[in-house]
Amino acid sequence: DALQATTDAYTSLWRQAPHFTFDFNVDHADEQARDRTVVAWISSIAQQIGRYHRPDAQDVGDVSRMQAVASRLKELEPLTDAQALALTTIWLGGRTVNEAASELNVAVPTLKSRLRDATIRLTRHYQTEITGRTSADNDPLLTTRVTGSLSSSGGQTAAFSDDVEADLQVGLGTELATLNALQAFDDDDSVAVEAWINRQDRDVAAQLRARHALFQRMLTWAYRRVSAHPPASLLDSVLDQLPEQNVGIGFIEGVEEYEVEEDPEQQRRSRTMFIVVGIVLVVAVLAAVIFLNTGDMRIRSSVDEADDTVTVDAEMEEGTATGRFSREEDAAYLTFENVPELSEDESYQVWLFEEPGGSVVSVDTYTAEELEDDEVEFRGVAAYELLWITVEPQTGSETPSGTAVVEMPLED
Repeated sequence: DALQATTDAYTSLWRQAPHFTFDFNVDHADEQARDRTVVAWISSIAQQIGRYHRPDAQDVGDVSRMQAVASRLKELEPLTDAQALALTTIWLGGRTVNEAASELNVAVPTLKSRLRDATIRLTRHYQTEITGRTSADNDPLLTTRVTGSLSSSGGQTAAFSDDVEADLQVGLGTELATLNALQAFDDDDSVAVEAWINRQDRDVAAQLRARHALFQRMLTWAYRRVSAHPPASLLDSVLDQLPEQNVGIGFIEGVEEYEVEEDPEQQRRSRTMFIVVGIVLVVAVLAAVIFLNTGDMRIRSSVDEADDTVTVDAEMEEGTATGRFSREEDAAYLTFENVPELSEDESYQVWLFEEPGGSVVSVDTYTAEELEDDEVEFRGVAAYELLWITVEPQTGSETPSGTAVVEMPLED
């Protein structure tokens, strides 16, 4: 239950604290940077503990509750409703990708794409919000590049599958590392992703781990205003279970009173710990009881500069859709004009077919505004022959449920 989950979070913190380091060999030169990292570490532990207790509280993470939480958080405003719901279900609801896909009634590849894109967009927003108020010069994680050589390109979900091992085999390790920062996988899949990270070159692995820490900071910041009152008996429960709590008591009782000179550094640590303890109460109890990635601009430029670039135009009612793709670069992007608006409970969903009438995968769901903002970009185009866009429910569909409003060949 909530009391036991919170107690377990505290005891886990107690045991792990001696081994905690400030993040993968990067130097946190200012106090705020250290505090952000510590709080994110605590939040991560609380979320993990809450997930392990979740089977005893199945009703807590229901969709309507997650929707209500997501709709109240202004920090999630940069996300689409579907992205905010997916992220909240995973992080606060303690669901794995497979569990969340079932509850939200979306395909696993679609949900992976949605979570990946939500993480990138919200992290950019987080960096802007934080660096707009304070200098990031002394905080290495705030200067970590979300995109770049390790970028997760918008719409690359075309290569996602239901299976993590299959995704790793087709080169989606970076995307899966992003989802692993959300603690979105079960233990076996998480270990597989960590093993992939450990096999990378030292510099690449260090950047992946820095991104992991940055993403978890973002999550802590985004959900910091969600709170729950701790049980009145929490302190007694924690003290009863903390190991070695009486070490040194006999020694202290045998020492005469004397005046101790105040240590400014100790005072700072005490203040930090007080803040941290308050936050872990909020995060652990909740976890127990319950700019969209526009794509690396190099995709667009690499397609435009490729020798085999193909441009395809298609009608979309009174609007138009234009696709540009390169099989040499194995990438594509779409642009739109005059996209018809949809009702609030509908969205456009982009699909890729290996062959007409063959197997299909979802890129993602989009609003009309997102399509006109040219947010559809993806890699893996060489494996597909046909692109469709259909109108689906806001949460997306596992397969196209209607006729295509856009049909575009992906071959010369």
